[in-house]
Amino acid sequence: MKRRSFSTRLSLRILLVVSVLFLASIAVVAFWSHRLIAEEAKRSAQNILNASIKDIEKKLVPIEEKVNNVAWFLKSQKCNENTLRVLTGGVVKDADIVGSSVAYAPFAFDSTQYYFMIYSKDVGGELITDQIGSDSYDYFAMDWFRIPYETKKPYWSDPYFDEGGSNCVISTYSYPLLNKQGAVYAVVTADIPMGWIEKKISSIKPYEHSYLTVVSQNGSYINQTFENGLMNETIYTTAKKTGNRQIQNIVKEMMAGHKGVMQFNNGGKISFAVFGPLENGWTAAIVCQYRDVLEKVSRMNSVLVAVCLLGLLALFIFCHHAVKKLTQPITELTVSAMNMAKGNFHAQLAEVETNDEMRRLRDSFAYMQFTLNDYISELRSTTASNERFESELNIARGIQQNMVPRNFPQRPDFDLFALLQPAREVGGDLYDFVVRGNKLYFTIGDVSGKGVPAAMFMSITRILSRFISGSEQGLDEVLGKINDTIADGNESGMFVTLFMGCLNLETGHLSYCNGGHNPLVVIPANGSEPYFLPQKPNIAIGIFPDFKFEKQELVLDKGTRLVLYTDGVSEAERFDKSQYGNDRLLAWAKSSDNIEGEELACRNLLDDVQKFTAGNDQNDDITIMSIKLK
Repeated sequence: MKRRSFSTRLSLRILLVVSVLFLASIAVVAFWSHRLIAEEAKRSAQNILNASIKDIEKKLVPIEEKVNNVAWFLKSQKCNENTLRVLTGGVVKDADIVGSSVAYAPFAFDSTQYYFMIYSKDVGGELITDQIGSDSYDYFAMDWFRIPYETKKPYWSDPYFDEGGSNCVISTYSYPLLNKQGAVYAVVTADIPMGWIEKKISSIKPYEHSYLTVVSQNGSYINQTFENGLMNETIYTTAKKTGNRQIQNIVKEMMAGHKGVMQFNNGGKISFAVFGPLENGWTAAIVCQYRDVLEKVSRMNSVLVAVCLLGLLALFIFCHHAVKKLTQPITELTVSAMNMAKGNFHAQLAEVETNDEMRRLRDSFAYMQFTLNDYISELRSTTASNERFESELNIARGIQQNMVPRNFPQRPDFDLFALLQPAREVGGDLYDFVVRGNKLYFTIGDVSGKGVPAAMFMSITRILSRFISGSEQGLDEVLGKINDTIADGNESGMFVTLFMGCLNLETGHLSYCNGGHNPLVVIPANGSEPYFLPQKPNIAIGIFPDFKFEKQELVLDKGTRLVLYTDGVSEAERFDKSQYGNDRLLAWAKSSDNIEGEELACRNLLDDVQKFTAGNDQNDDITIMSIKLK
């Protein structure tokens, strides 16, 4: 197989890049033009829907107000039959109303009459008023009376054919009258014909295949003459017949009284529905197909693609001719570049006589060659230095770990264990303990900061605490001397929080002094709630000299557990910056009653903290000490 020349391959690649850019540009233009036009079509449909809803409500609201006024008059006045005839007749005088009634609940108007309903209607311009209601015309069972009677709220009925009345499709607005006890005693109504709303709905057609529909609160179509004539089904049954989940979701949103725009696939035709509620509880929607909306822009995009293809063909011919002449010197640099790629950074570079981009390319290779050689030399030196520093850090870590006690006493009168986990190679936490006679002296501390400076400060503090605490002085005096020693000449401004305690193993008497450290957790042996050990407001060690520390005392029962810790426990953080905190610490303490052995208790608390942080990097040294008086 014959290999294509470099100029041909480069021209093809340029053509490929340009083709991708052209096609991407066309795709972006097509996408955004389709999207913008679709969004504009949705806004237009929404505006048409809003205008249609307002037009319908302009007809319905005055009718509601007229009926509401009659209802107000009936509630404020005691009316006889003649008055009811006059009132219903007055309502029917409205050109948009074909009938009006006042229908009373059983025995509400007259204790001797089960049915009593005054109904007025307009027949050929003549007002006819009758008293109706009987076993053959049981209006109590009709929706226009039954629903407002049960809900005690105004109601627009589903369209129905008023046979024997106006003899047309009507909808009835009903307003319930409530007595002082809150019971409905009558319903005032007005009947309006649906012809005008059907004409309104059929006139709304933003696009060729779009249509407007209005449904009642129960899902019945207001526009009864809908494409195929009389509709005997509801919007629910229509959606169910389609089996389309998207259409069913739209129906669900519409009937919930929501407004919005939703897209759906209607038999392979992508469409969208714009819907919104009317104030009387009805819902209207306009359905449009995207093929109508995007028809013109799709034709325009097809022409644009054809023009771009012709342009790409002309571009390829031009690029092939130009690149073939311009890229000839690259061949001479190929061998030198391959040698450098194999790691021979001292390889001889080909000479380029021309003073153009090819010459600058050759000079760039030469500069890269020099830079790589210099970088490799520097990298070797840096690597050796880092290895020495890492070795020194490992030695420092080992020295620091050996400074804190690693062997824990096995005694019948108490159990003790401690662990220290620095955040870096070396840390600033410390703990210590010593048994002198029947007394256990123990210490825990946390130096400000982390790393090597904190580790050095920790070492000094531990040496001082062990040296000074060996005397028979009180713990408050011991902390005072340590504070004075560290504060003297402390130009770095570092400090250490320090807790020192002395526990009489026979009597359980605990003497302690807290220098700004976290409060200890006391877990009583009798099952009582764990609590934090009370502490005086002493400052941290090393802030300023001559501070008078105060010690405290209390007596512990046998079986009591003391948990000492640094703020690496309470301030351990998750990724969302939430901290482990004192509440979680007390919750853990409450659940630790059944833990046997202080080593297990310490490791269990550490596991609980690490489980809380969920793999987040440790941001501070963690030290835990647990003591149990047996």
